[in-house]
Amino acid sequence: MKKNKLFKVTGIILGVVAGIAIIGSVAMGAFVTDQILYQNREKDTVAASLKQLETWEYDVDSFYSKYKGKDFVATAEDGNEAPGTYFENGSDKCVVLVHGAGGDRVCMVPLAEQYLDDGYDVIIYDQRGHGANPDEKVTFGIHELRDVKAMVEYARQDLGKDKVYVHGQSMGGQTVALYASSVTPGTVQAADAVICDSPVPGMELLLRLMFGDGEEGAHSAFTNYLIDTSKAYMGLVKKIKYDDGDTIKLVAKDQLPTMIIVSDKDEVCPPKYVEQVYENVGSEKKEIMHVDSAHVEGVIDDAKGYMEGVEQFLDNL
Repeated sequence: MKKNKLFKVTGIILGVVAGIAIIGSVAMGAFVTDQILYQNREKDTVAASLKQLETWEYDVDSFYSKYKGKDFVATAEDGNEAPGTYFENGSDKCVVLVHGAGGDRVCMVPLAEQYLDDGYDVIIYDQRGHGANPDEKVTFGIHELRDVKAMVEYARQDLGKDKVYVHGQSMGGQTVALYASSVTPGTVQAADAVICDSPVPGMELLLRLMFGDGEEGAHSAFTNYLIDTSKAYMGLVKKIKYDDGDTIKLVAKDQLPTMIIVSDKDEVCPPKYVEQVYENVGSEKKEIMHVDSAHVEGVIDDAKGYMEGVEQFLDNL
């Protein structure tokens, strides 16, 4: 009798502990998901871009005094209205530039200047969760790729451009890679070529590196817990799957001419993972370029050499 009572009490205790663990895991999953998707909430991404340009000693005022842009809005297939700026340069070729995490379209003006000086028309715009984009969620390119489609379609149909290219940096490079893997060549939303500079190699991979503070802790018990709980909550509640942001895997579907740029001193997106992105690109027309720079700083350190490589890739098409 005493033994049965002990078993019953033990069962109740274990049930309570299990319940607390489940509730705690759900709460943790919700918290981590919120921090990921709304990572820029209450952050001034516009000011962050200007601060970054100041760090690079880039004169943004000089750029805007030289080039006058026209603001516009392109509507994505899900109704999101993405704000952009178009710089007309009298060309039949237009480049859509896609910025990375934490800033806004302004952080792309150093690259925009290079394209404009080379005679291209240029579009810069705010990614979701950044700047003036009305969608506050950051989904590592999963939803953001819809805005890229809208920008390419805008360049073709509204601006009447014959050739449209897309060039992204960091998380913008990831967005471009996922975009290229989701469109059919020859359609109005498909660019004639894409360039991915230091692309984030995958949503889960980057989060593991962040949670684990590098590769050593990327698969620790604590990191696995954060990944597993947030992955489950994000998938079930937010309907966003980590696997849909797996750049290395998904680029196998990319059939557009593609250039991958590797920053050899990159500590954000380690070169070996960016090289894996290149290796898995499914397109028959692909190139890889290495720059001796830190994360996305190739165009800052050696703009001439950087653009010579890009121009050679585009000219060979």
